[in-house]
Amino acid sequence: MKSRIGLVLLAVALALTTGCGASGDGETDDAPAGTAVDVGAPLPGNVKDKGKLAVGVKCDYPPFGYIDEAAKNAGFEIDVARKLASYAFGDADNVELTCVTGANRVSFLTTNRIDLIIATMNYTKERAETIDFTTPYFSSGVKLLVPKDSPITSFPDLAGKSVISTNGATASLWLTQCMKDVKQVLFGQTSEALTALKQERADALAQDDTLLLDLAAKNPDLKVVGEGKAGSPWGMGVRKGDTAMLEWVNAAIKKLQTDEFFWTEFQKTVTDPNLQQQFAKFVPRPGNDLSYPTGSTLVC
Repeated sequence: MKSRIGLVLLAVALALTTGCGASGDGETDDAPAGTAVDVGAPLPGNVKDKGKLAVGVKCDYPPFGYIDEAAKNAGFEIDVARKLASYAFGDADNVELTCVTGANRVSFLTTNRIDLIIATMNYTKERAETIDFTTPYFSSGVKLLVPKDSPITSFPDLAGKSVISTNGATASLWLTQCMKDVKQVLFGQTSEALTALKQERADALAQDDTLLLDLAAKNPDLKVVGEGKAGSPWGMGVRKGDTAMLEWVNAAIKKLQTDEFFWTEFQKTVTDPNLQQQFAKFVPRPGNDLSYPTGSTLVC
């Protein structure tokens, strides 16, 4: 996969240490600069009073959320966060971006450090007990990244082996439940996990297919294998019971879908036409709604 801008590991490490500030290139909105957009639901008063939308985002997860060569936030989810800020305040720069990981994103939300999670978060019934999920905005499944010469071709091949994942990720949750004979080697950041795989500290890296395809494209000594597991749409997260915030974000997502924003931005982020078509059905578009499963997503 060829992203607009490649991953810079040093910048990622710096960003995750210091946190991400709001940064943006600005963009053309649906109304004159400084004018909020009516999405069909009122912006919650507490967000309006702050004058900024505080969003937790990934900073080491290309092409969805990462730090580019200019040390700025970039990626598909970053574009979405800025668009929501333009709806809320008429200015895409009225967003405060905070780097989060799979392990801390929910706690950042529940302790009021952020207003909203947009951080590659798969829906699970367990997570939905702690936070409220918006309507979906993407979908993916878990696959494996292995060395080019690895004999591993599927998940059953992992029996008795070591597998790298990241704390709190859906891949780790699925492995814990479904492959108890696998030894997990956990890290907090994608850059650490990738380095560990290249240093042969485990046999494979389990993570969302979208991330792995990007990493494989940038690392010709690696390949993606395995059938997709734990497939589930991604949702944005709001605090449990925050009905006003949930209604506003859902209304904004509906407008983004109607206006083809998701698909347009995805094509800008992922420029390979073949990969675009692989994921076309996993993006909300007019006539293509995504929905959460009714049962558990961690099916073995």
